[in-house]
Amino acid sequence: MENSKLVRLLKSLNQYEIRQFRDFLCSPVFNKKKILIRLFDELKKYYPDFKSDKLSDEKLYASVYPDKKYDYFKLKNSISDLFILGKEYLEFSGFRKDEDAKERYLLKELRFRSLLNIFQQVHKSALQRNEKKLEKDEQYLQHKLSLTVEELNYLTPQMPNMHLQYQQKMLDLFLEYSLIKIFKVYNVMMHEEKQNNFKYDKYLFDELMTFTDKSKFDNPTLRVYHQIISLESNRNDENFYKLKGIGEKYKNSLSVYDTYMVFLHLNGYCANEFNVNSRTDLATIHFEIIKDKNETDYTTLGSLLYPDFINEIKIALRADEIKWAEDYIEKNKSRLSSEKENTIYFCNAVLNLKKGNPEKALELLSKTNFPNFIIKVQVKLLQLQILYELEYFEQVFSSIDNFRHYIKRESTIKEDFKETFYEFVNILNALIKLKTLNSENGKDYELNKINSDIENMRSNQFGLKLWLKDMVKSDYKF
Repeated sequence: MENSKLVRLLKSLNQYEIRQFRDFLCSPVFNKKKILIRLFDELKKYYPDFKSDKLSDEKLYASVYPDKKYDYFKLKNSISDLFILGKEYLEFSGFRKDEDAKERYLLKELRFRSLLNIFQQVHKSALQRNEKKLEKDEQYLQHKLSLTVEELNYLTPQMPNMHLQYQQKMLDLFLEYSLIKIFKVYNVMMHEEKQNNFKYDKYLFDELMTFTDKSKFDNPTLRVYHQIISLESNRNDENFYKLKGIGEKYKNSLSVYDTYMVFLHLNGYCANEFNVNSRTDLATIHFEIIKDKNETDYTTLGSLLYPDFINEIKIALRADEIKWAEDYIEKNKSRLSSEKENTIYFCNAVLNLKKGNPEKALELLSKTNFPNFIIKVQVKLLQLQILYELEYFEQVFSSIDNFRHYIKRESTIKEDFKETFYEFVNILNALIKLKTLNSENGKDYELNKINSDIENMRSNQFGLKLWLKDMVKSDYKF
């Protein structure tokens, strides 16, 4: 009984919903079997865990049907009936929360019953409520289309062939709605194609992009997703700044989710330009994007993931925003979904490194033990960098050897990442040998080779390329 579908459904209800479900069962509109109320009342005694020896079929039957001989099928039929009512309650509960659906069904019923004066009042009220929505997204358009359809169905019997303009209005609304839905699907497809090397047939992609670009539609959500796809199709500064401008212009007309999508793509562009093209000119803008994102309440999207938490600290420090990073940690650490202790150690390590306390940073890094391989790699790389800056060269040599073995056996690391890491440790190894070389003979040749190898690195993942350049400049006055 403990793992039955009925019990799992009841476990999902909060205390308010449990009470409301009983009211639902007591209503003769939904339930006329009093035995189901008794069965529910008996089960409710074990809410919310539903763990008890008394929950066996025999004992439950004896409580619900006192003085009657145990009948397995009778109990199972009652449990099945209660489970069906549980699903109906969830339908009812969802319907009560959906104002759009309630208005649609009410208008349809009023029209069928020829309650035309009431229809006009409800329709006018529904239009006003829909227009007051701040978020002009696909849900807004879908309801506006439904209200337009209902209005036309109401007007046509009274004055046939007098409202021809409604067809154009409905087509426009349907197109706007459909384009948003399609662009959101394109967006996910493009992400999966890059992330997982999976090929999709994005039907009508070029045609719909061109059509939207030239159309009169000015829906905020449509314009945002059109520009998101433009940026992902052609990653350049022009498309980046266009998306940034559109996101700022329509910020108050976007849903929390769609605002977050704007952030993700702006953030992704800046991160890519830093990691791939070694650009530092976007550091301040990248931080401002992170800062703006944190001034929006995204709690409805769930807890903070620790890789995101770490990245935001690193982006802030790249822009020399030490105080903001410290405040961010204190304000948001309670929202971390997992790895809270490891994450705080890591973030305080990079903070101490930024403040000029490398020994403290090493101590904090040594306390971390992340399960995520990509964060674990960052810890190892940061330790190598700190050891080099402290001139603990013997430890660097040893750590390089251990690091090579680690990335060789870690199958989850992408091959292009591995190549960058191998390039980094090879150059780091060469730098140490150059610094510890007693003779001046051949130093210029080795230094030029190192600079050439740095320039030819395939990426700046985790800022490794830029860090190597900084080390050469500081050590050899380049």
